[in-house]
Amino acid sequence: MPRYEAEKVFSKRFWEIERSGAEITVSRGKIGKAGKVETRTHASASEAERALEEAVAKMLKKGYRQVAEKPKVVEVPAQVAPFAPENPELEAALLIDRDDETAWRVLGDWFETQGDPRGKAIALSFANDKAAFDEHIATYAKSWLGGLYQSYALGLRAADPSDAATTIEWTHGVMHHARLAHTYDRHDDCLNDLKTLLALPAARFLYSLTLGIFDEPNEDQYAGAKEALRENPPPMLRHLYLGDFTSEECEVSWSVARGLHEYLAIFPELHSFRVLGGELTTKALRHGELRSLIIESGGCGPEVTRAVGSAQLPKLEKLELWTGQGAYGGYGPLTDYEPLLSAKTCPNLTHLGFRNSEQADPFVAMLAESALLPQLKTLDLSLGMFSPHGARTLIANKEKFAHLERIDVTESCLGDDVVADLQAHFGDVVDASKQNWGVGYDDWDEASAGALDDDARREVLFDLDCFTSVGE
Repeated sequence: MPRYEAEKVFSKRFWEIERSGAEITVSRGKIGKAGKVETRTHASASEAERALEEAVAKMLKKGYRQVAEKPKVVEVPAQVAPFAPENPELEAALLIDRDDETAWRVLGDWFETQGDPRGKAIALSFANDKAAFDEHIATYAKSWLGGLYQSYALGLRAADPSDAATTIEWTHGVMHHARLAHTYDRHDDCLNDLKTLLALPAARFLYSLTLGIFDEPNEDQYAGAKEALRENPPPMLRHLYLGDFTSEECEVSWSVARGLHEYLAIFPELHSFRVLGGELTTKALRHGELRSLIIESGGCGPEVTRAVGSAQLPKLEKLELWTGQGAYGGYGPLTDYEPLLSAKTCPNLTHLGFRNSEQADPFVAMLAESALLPQLKTLDLSLGMFSPHGARTLIANKEKFAHLERIDVTESCLGDDVVADLQAHFGDVVDASKQNWGVGYDDWDEASAGALDDDARREVLFDLDCFTSVGE
């Protein structure tokens, strides 16, 4: 039966039509659901054919497009692969150093003594025989993945990797990275797939996990995933990414992720945590091992900016915060960042990203007077309302910022003259390409703008078509 679909994922509906003699059968509904089926009988086969053609033309005008038939996927209950031997003592060495070749080889030898095919996979990985390694993985993947294999196999056949519901990367014969997300084919199975994955012996070695779109918009998409991770946390997981989706799949403002601090509590050894979402919530952020924290939003909310500003993350090296627009959740006052700028809460921070922000100009002024600035190596102010006023602040404090290896102000609100001034003072350290300012730049008056307070200056920028890059 020919199938037609609309273009947006979450407004996406399907429509199918088929003629049999004088009868036309139409099936329609939301993708992932059974849909409604209607059959109409016409006076003749030719009349039914004309009606079919008219119906197709009507749906095409509404934005539906015919899609190729895709294999039907039957939901597979969560289950584990056959028993796989474990050696906690040997695995402990990998908890300390994932790249310890000796530890991998010793574990591989032990697997071989147990008749576990992962032993040969580890040996092949160090022999640099990719073809033999890939063939070995293909041979045993079904056994290792159990109920997750069907989704994994469909992903391998996907023409575009982003169309895969389940993607798994193998290193040394074990599961290294996994990505789970909704697709048009498997619109309701993500949580079941995650639970299946976490129950697999292979997941004991899972190092990195990425979750794309996980549920309907305007709900806490990852609530079920959080509980599944809490119940069965992979002991070697070090990298977690929530919200790996594009604007074509879901608007940022539709995505919800609550209780970010809980993920840090679930994984006390986590090294990097990244989240993309519109409505985000969190309590105090404290973690002894986190090295990288990235929070991307079109309006992250004052609760998040307050938590980030006072976060106790002694090993953090990279911090990126996208504060977004006041119209999409807002942000807190700049005083929220005083603990961070004191250099006491994140003493190892070397990269600071204050991106996609309406507060970029005043933040730079605060940073110039902070104890944190001398320890930074790179500064990212891109995608926001960093204007000529902020650029003048950088130039006026050139000596304080001179040690930085890179200053990113791409996709900001600067004219060619200001970009030239920045490059004259900072040289190639400054990247000021791809400026976003619209037609209003010629009306900018730096002298007048400089006399305004931060809120009034922001309103002037709005009037001159200067906005953050990501809101909705």
